[in-house]
Amino acid sequence: MNPRRILYLVVLAIVAIGGGTLLGIRGSRGSFSRPTQIKPGICSLKSGAGVFVFGAKTNRGVILFDSSADPAGKPIDAVLGCLGASRPDVREAFLTHAHFDHVSGAASLPPTVKTHLGAGDAELAARNVSPDGIAPKLLTLVMRPPAVRVTDPLTGSQTFDVGDGKAVKAVPIPGHTPGSFAFLYDGVLFVGDIAMAHDGKLDPTPSAFDPHPDENRASIRALRTQLAGDRIETVCTGHGGCTPLGFGSTALDDLASRGGS
Repeated sequence: MNPRRILYLVVLAIVAIGGGTLLGIRGSRGSFSRPTQIKPGICSLKSGAGVFVFGAKTNRGVILFDSSADPAGKPIDAVLGCLGASRPDVREAFLTHAHFDHVSGAASLPPTVKTHLGAGDAELAARNVSPDGIAPKLLTLVMRPPAVRVTDPLTGSQTFDVGDGKAVKAVPIPGHTPGSFAFLYDGVLFVGDIAMAHDGKLDPTPSAFDPHPDENRASIRALRTQLAGDRIETVCTGHGGCTPLGFGSTALDDLASRGGS
């Protein structure tokens, strides 16, 4: 067989397999694992698209941390069920960054919900710009996510009173995306895709999904400094879930000591 013909068939096979995988991800984005409790009042689950969604209940209602890739919000409903709540109970959504798999579910929330996202990612959430990196661009193209309106863009470190005498501390961590933020609530640190939890420790984001590794590493080091003195019981990542409860500070220190690499 002609070598060029062989090469063509190989490329065609790779594209077909990759395309099938991407379509499979799109079809599974409304599925999810059984919700689990991180600690009293805070639940999580892994959605079919591989991203984690987190929710917490206070005396003012429910707050969400990221919202899954499902525009219909089915994983959100499951997290709310774990908290004994429903969509009308949601008051605020804190989004770590604007990649479609973290923000699409926010489009299904009631219009009264406050949506917090880094100002640097507002245009990305609105789908007015494309994400950096080949893999995020390709996934976004296939998934065709909805535009998400940001009601409360974040600039710089801020603290939000969310009820029960507790607060959400928002800290900028630019790198994975320009507007990436980490959120600390009741000893749980939500870091999105700045790192991944694996075997009880934190590892850096895979290079295929990390278009700005130097900035990402700098943000990891800066995050440890910005949260000095804060209680961090566990670190919860967008892909990989959480570190063991009680080892959050140790895991973050270890990652920072490795320079975020």
